[in-house]
Amino acid sequence: MSEKYAAFLLLFILLPLNAALALPKKGTEAPNFLVPTYGGGSASLSRLKGKVVVLMFAAEWCPHCRREIPALSSAWKDMGLETDDVIGIVMMVSSHEDKAVNFFKVANPPSNWKLVTDANYVAEKYGVSGVPTTIIIDKNGTVADVQVGEVPPSSVLRTVALLAGISPPKVNNTQTKLTSTYTASSASASAPETSTSKEQSNKVRVSLGVVILIVLAIVVLLVFGLWYFKTLKEHEAKKAKKKKHKKGK
Repeated sequence: MSEKYAAFLLLFILLPLNAALALPKKGTEAPNFLVPTYGGGSASLSRLKGKVVVLMFAAEWCPHCRREIPALSSAWKDMGLETDDVIGIVMMVSSHEDKAVNFFKVANPPSNWKLVTDANYVAEKYGVSGVPTTIIIDKNGTVADVQVGEVPPSSVLRTVALLAGISPPKVNNTQTKLTSTYTASSASASAPETSTSKEQSNKVRVSLGVVILIVLAIVVLLVFGLWYFKTLKEHEAKKAKKKKHKKGK
């Protein structure tokens, strides 16, 4: 095994990892995916061109997600986004299927939302390392916005409305009430729950950490293998030289 081959193998291992650690940037083409959806059927980004796609990465164990997704659901309906031009996909990561389905139903989702109960593959492809994370993709399949962490519904949905050609409604009593409820629920989170949230939200990061450790282990084994192969080769060459020397005598 040559050193050039070893370097190539190392790059082959590390390049996909580096790609997985970075969220897509605004203005870049969104990575394609094909995943089964709850209730039958599937979701493929390539087949959704012509629609505004909102990917909501969440987990049933995440307190921030339990507040944000229902708030988004309610505001989505209030803003008139239940239209064929828009689709929302709730991407559940590191979640049990039954709990993921219950989480989705409790959010009282709009008619144009879909659920993916196991979105770990898509989360890795998009470089999602924590939840909630929301990614908005325009009708051409280009990343329009990326929101990381718990945010007010308006931070996400105003962009969606503009992309869909829908005029965002003026702030009225309903919207004010919604914002107040959202803010109050965020502020009322207890200290222990916040601590738990941080620990739970690190589950996805931990999985990436495990991948990094595995890659490092492979690199160490590769380097050791090269060293052992080289040492063995030198040892065999010395033995052959000694035998040749003895025969010569």
